Amino acid sequence: MKANFKLLYIVLVGIIVFSCKNEPIMFDNSKTFVAFVSAEASVVENENVLEVPLMVAALSGSPAVSVSFEVVTDGIDNPALEGTDFTVTPGGSVDFPEGSGMVNLSIHPIDNDQFTGNKSFKIRITSNSKGYNSGAQDEVTIELKDNEHPLASWIGIYDVAAVSYGSPGAWDESWVVTTEADPDDVNNLLISGIGAEGSGPVSAVINLEEMTLTLSPGQTIGDPYGYGNISLYKSTEAGDDLITDEPLVGVIEEDGTIRIDLLGMLITDGDYAGYLYDVFNSTWTKR
Repeated sequence: MKANFKLLYIVLVGIIVFSCKNEPIMFDNSKTFVAFVSAEASVVENENVLEVPLMVAALSGSPAVSVSFEVVTDGIDNPALEGTDFTVTPGGSVDFPEGSGMVNLSIHPIDNDQFTGNKSFKIRITSNSKGYNSGAQDEVTIELKDNEHPLASWIGIYDVAAVSYGSPGAWDESWVVTTEADPDDVNNLLISGIGAEGSGPVSAVINLEEMTLTLSPGQTIGDPYGYGNISLYKSTEAGDDLITDEPLVGVIEEDGTIRIDLLGMLITDGDYAGYLYDVFNSTWTKR
């Protein structure tokens, strides 16, 4: 009985597959839309240009279409002003002679010699000449990153050599760490990537007089190793215990290299809660 049922099932599946395999995938004008490729982008204010792709998804051979857009700053705390902080080309609208495809809007940041913080603005699609629907991403937020930030020299990407206390050489690690300006405090950096890509961010205070980088104890970087969430603490000199009430202080050297020693990682939850994952002496070299 089971054998007969299996045979009947195979025959039915074969009929369905055979009858459907030549059905074309249909796309009609009702599915045409206009949208930005990304919802957000950024550019440092001293860079030349940022290209922002705008697309019309339509059938090949569709009539030419013009897409209109506007620059807006609603809902933005530190807005960038067109003509003062940036320009956009083309301005106001862009043409798609082939009726579909992708065209870049060029954002030209205007550099200055003052620190005003990172500024943002939005480009919003307002209409198009064929009345096509707008896609989900009908606007893009552009961030202009201020290159006059007092911590600009230490903002960027670092290759980190982390030497293990648990087993030097065998358990050493390499990290790619990203530092960003803290939007809430000009003296702080936000650090991501300690331990693994995607970890963090944690906050570090930069002291430009003493040239130090200080991490308050107990900040969590997430679960980069799969054993549970990990918090950062200063370790003892022996590397076998943690000092939970002292900050972790690194040194910024003259060439820009950052060194953070006795960087202890405590697993705080899961099956291994309370275990010391490892302690590292780390050297950070900016790319």
